Amino acid sequence: MDWIDLLTREIAPYSIVGFLLAASITCWRAGSFHPINARLLRFFISRDEVEDPVIKKSIADQAALISFRMTHGVRSRTLHDAKKLAEFSDFKNISLDLIGKAGWAFDLRKLEIIPKRIPRKYWFALPVVMFLFFAPAGMISLAVSASDDLLATLKKTRTDLWLSEDQAVLVRPLFGERAKITKSDCTENSRTWITPEGFNQADRSILCKIWNDPKLSSEISKEIDEQRTLSLVMLGVCIWYLLMAISFVREWRAQLELNETLATDDAVPQSESEKEN
Repeated sequence: MDWIDLLTREIAPYSIVGFLLAASITCWRAGSFHPINARLLRFFISRDEVEDPVIKKSIADQAALISFRMTHGVRSRTLHDAKKLAEFSDFKNISLDLIGKAGWAFDLRKLEIIPKRIPRKYWFALPVVMFLFFAPAGMISLAVSASDDLLATLKKTRTDLWLSEDQAVLVRPLFGERAKITKSDCTENSRTWITPEGFNQADRSILCKIWNDPKLSSEISKEIDEQRTLSLVMLGVCIWYLLMAISFVREWRAQLELNETLATDDAVPQSESEKEN
């Protein structure tokens, strides 16, 4: 049946990947596997089957705590701490999301900023350096993974080129027209044939030997597949570090903003009392 094939081969794999991704994000935000454990538990024990009021309240409190942590990104360990933090946020008129983004710089028990964890301005040089390095590296990895040619260097002449089964194109210049040697050039008379600018005179004979060797030609296809796999892995690593750099900036800005807000809020009552005195 076509619809069974559609469900099993087309829809099911993407659904599973989407479900696993959603579960991973939920557990990461909550800082706990409780959402998954609770869903699995519901397959075997329904909420109505738990009759003891103390146990029932404990389960409900844990669910409320996890929901609070997942919504605001605040890692409160107990429901009591979560309530205190919510009251503190309301009293100080500070967003809970801002506290969540501030991360470890805010003491959730004492409800105060930890001064030694406040970032310095020169810290922001780190994500800038990470971005300047990994952004171009990611673009290069993406370009290499999308290419059907093998990035290679001829050992004898040290010529860098993109090699395929029927042509070789110089790597440089990165932009504009680049010189190339094709497989059809192997039939040309070596005396009348003009070496393209950028190539070494020995490159043509080396490339012709590669193209005329069936084993080496098949190896090129295998190497291209391996190159694509490696490039995709490198692209994933670059994206990971770019996201890390963005996360650093996001967290440090939140820490500075929260510290400034709390410092300003604490300074207002003091200034008013000084005026009265």
